Amino acid sequence: MGMAARFALVMTGFLVVAMILAGLVLLPKTQEVVDRCVDGALRVAVRAQTEVNQTGADLQPTPGSKMSRAKGVLRFDTKMPKGSFSGREAAVYAYEGEDGVSIVAPAIEESPRKDLTGLIVIVGALVVLMAGLIAIGVATQTSKPLAMLVDDVHALGRRGLRHSVRESGPKEVFLLARAIKNMASELDLAQDAQLELSVREREQEVGREVSAALRPASTPTAEGWSFTEECIEGTEIAGSFHTYIEEQDRILTVLCDTGDGVPGALVGATARAFIRSALQEKDGLTDALASANVELHRDIRRGLSVTAVVVDLQPSTGCFKIICAGHRIAPLYWNAETSKLSRLQPEGIALGFDAGPVFEQRLEVREGVLATGSALILASSGLVEQPDEDGEEWGEEAFQKTVNAHVRRGPQNAAQGVIETCLNRAGDPESEVSGDPIPSATLLVIAKEK
Repeated sequence: MGMAARFALVMTGFLVVAMILAGLVLLPKTQEVVDRCVDGALRVAVRAQTEVNQTGADLQPTPGSKMSRAKGVLRFDTKMPKGSFSGREAAVYAYEGEDGVSIVAPAIEESPRKDLTGLIVIVGALVVLMAGLIAIGVATQTSKPLAMLVDDVHALGRRGLRHSVRESGPKEVFLLARAIKNMASELDLAQDAQLELSVREREQEVGREVSAALRPASTPTAEGWSFTEECIEGTEIAGSFHTYIEEQDRILTVLCDTGDGVPGALVGATARAFIRSALQEKDGLTDALASANVELHRDIRRGLSVTAVVVDLQPSTGCFKIICAGHRIAPLYWNAETSKLSRLQPEGIALGFDAGPVFEQRLEVREGVLATGSALILASSGLVEQPDEDGEEWGEEAFQKTVNAHVRRGPQNAAQGVIETCLNRAGDPESEVSGDPIPSATLLVIAKEK
């Protein structure tokens, strides 16, 4: 029941009880006063009538007064001419048609007003007192839960939004407390979401800084060769990176995936240093990756790993060697002489999983020659994970079909065409699909121009 209804019900009930009690008190007291006054009036009337009868006084209506008749009885005002009531105002009641039948009623000195006034004042004071007590009780019953609610609101400000708000009191106060509790809960969730968003934004900023630091400042400039790279800066922090190592008649291209988030970016920085150092110190690709694997297995925590694809190219001859360490996206080989696109997927497991023997046994090196117009296409896993407007990933098969369509028009422009196709299917680049982060991606094309 609401506060207004409860108050109205309580006060109405009180008024009913108060009026009944007041009636029980006033009725006998009033009757007693009236009886006493009537008795006194009769006594005075008898005395006055006796004197009038004895003296034979002629009672005349007071000038200007009105005479009234009711049921054969005539009434008029007069003044007593003589006797003990001389000069006192009186009322004469005479029965019409009967001479000498009358009653003289002088005004009595005793009035019931004083007694009734005092009685009414006492009863009224009692009613007001009881009403005040009831109002105080109702106000206390209402103000107590309100005071508790005010304390809880202050506690929300001091102790945090997870403070429990007590739900009690009349319906309106109860609903208000529940609304404040729900609001505090929603604000707490919003605060957590804002904090999580701030942390994520900071992680993205750190990840981008690390990725930018790992990105090569320039591409190799060997005569007759083109090294094209295209990147998609997504909303997800990606630990993928690529790098080049140029030596005499040897260009090494390295593309790695190290997972997402700041941990992936930091592992990527560590892996880049180990892989670059091993490739520069070791003669063979297998030995170099085996050495980097030992360092990574020792330094990165369990559950983290690095996938890599390395291309060892001799620009003078066009001969290349390629090795994979668990890289998800198979390198693609475009043979301009046969106009065919094929997959090159050497065996190998990710760096950091195994301390050494199993990793080394699984490594495989594939070799080939890039003729004029031919190309190698390397992609990070983030490229095939790009979502469309419905949140569906692009997929490796669709990626290969797109590469096949664009590389026929010239391998040098294939990278840009593939990236544009990928971005066009995603719709508005400013919006996130289904609220999920968009992965970053890298595409590398190594082509023989002439």
